[in-house]
Amino acid sequence: MHKLFIGAVALLANNLAIFAQNKLDFVADVVQYRGNGQTTNVEFNYSFPDTALKYVADKVGYIGEAYCRLTIIQSGADTIVDEWIASANSAVQRVQHQRFYSGVRKCKVRPGKAFFLLNVRDVHDSMRTTASSFAYEIRAFGLNVDVSDVMFTQPLSMNADPRFERNGVDAVPNPRHECIGVDPVIPVYLEIYNAKLNGLDTFVIEYQVLDNVQREMFTMYRKMLANADGLVARDDLPVGVTVSGVYKLKVSIKSKDLDKTFASVMDKFYILNPELPPQGSFYLTEEEKFMTSEWAVTKGDKLNLEMELSKVLSSAAERTTADAMSDDRSKQRYLYRFWKNRDPDPSTSENERLEDFRKMYQRAQTFYTSAITKDGWRTDRGNVLLKYGIPNQIEQFIQTIDAKPYETWFYSNIQGGVYFYFVDWQLLQNHKLVHSTRLGEIRNENWFNQWAKAFSPDPNPTESIQQNPR
Repeated sequence: MHKLFIGAVALLANNLAIFAQNKLDFVADVVQYRGNGQTTNVEFNYSFPDTALKYVADKVGYIGEAYCRLTIIQSGADTIVDEWIASANSAVQRVQHQRFYSGVRKCKVRPGKAFFLLNVRDVHDSMRTTASSFAYEIRAFGLNVDVSDVMFTQPLSMNADPRFERNGVDAVPNPRHECIGVDPVIPVYLEIYNAKLNGLDTFVIEYQVLDNVQREMFTMYRKMLANADGLVARDDLPVGVTVSGVYKLKVSIKSKDLDKTFASVMDKFYILNPELPPQGSFYLTEEEKFMTSEWAVTKGDKLNLEMELSKVLSSAAERTTADAMSDDRSKQRYLYRFWKNRDPDPSTSENERLEDFRKMYQRAQTFYTSAITKDGWRTDRGNVLLKYGIPNQIEQFIQTIDAKPYETWFYSNIQGGVYFYFVDWQLLQNHKLVHSTRLGEIRNENWFNQWAKAFSPDPNPTESIQQNPR
């Protein structure tokens, strides 16, 4: 039996905000770089304000300390455990906020799914603790032109901290991804790999800033010589007069004529401009909100796909409404209302439910395609992933003499704990949902005998499969 454990809390755009219990504010960010081929270099950047900890007397003043424990779990690999003390110093016992303390922990992790557990505790106040868990996909860097994750940093400073020097440049991590000021800049560090190996002489780094509906705000370019297979870019990107809000930075490695894109990465960041507060949506009518949304310009195959995807979550009444629509504008308005009704926090500029749904769509497309289904989201596993997100635990059972391959998924946050059972009954990597303890899903207590047995007398069993009546 092969077991794979996956966390239930996903990263938002590769940034984790670990919200404090008892005012312990601790934010972390995972950044990946090329490793040795077998493993990927993973950096765990963290930050906390000088007011987060309780200070006690030290030899030369006062000190605050946090005990941190990071655990990384992967199926078929050794568990990585990293423990450290993050400290802050002060001349007085009661401090007023002046700075953030930053730190970096480095480890080598095998490419594939990983489950991160983080526990933080104030050494001098046991009531101040925080814990978080999240799933993460560790990248594999091959021989093609590639780029590391974007690391957001502090702006370049005359007083560089040698602890955070990377390849000869100053790169103090900014895991909060915050760019603050009336004329803010976006400080970033990234690495480009295998440009020389792939025969490039010159290439271009394209920096694109997108707003919350993926509209391009502005684009900047940097030309580089491909004189090595490991290159570094450390830039402070000026964004000028920009309204406070949530944005995305897309970094692409392109040919010098900009016609070909070799690799790209994207991450979220925040602009905090005290002179330009966020534009309040309450100034807009419902029609204006729709016209400024992504749905107003969604057309063609993309629109049809979004309509199909919405049916995964829609109610019977919503499906009836959607099926009656024939023109693009009515479909666009339907999708706008559909996702607006599912926005867990309308006060923010982003729809977190839609973002999570799209991440699950990409995961399904990546992992659940098969010889008979090119769209992973249409498979039973992909469908469950879109509905309920990443399970807390997946158990994968390989094929044996007596049984076909099957999987069990467990969700602890649904109905006190529910299971889904999938069987690869055709041996084509197209696992079928054959039983679930979730109300309203397929229910068949005899699923193993009918579907998973290697020599089932019925090659296409259908009996005893019914909707859960409870």
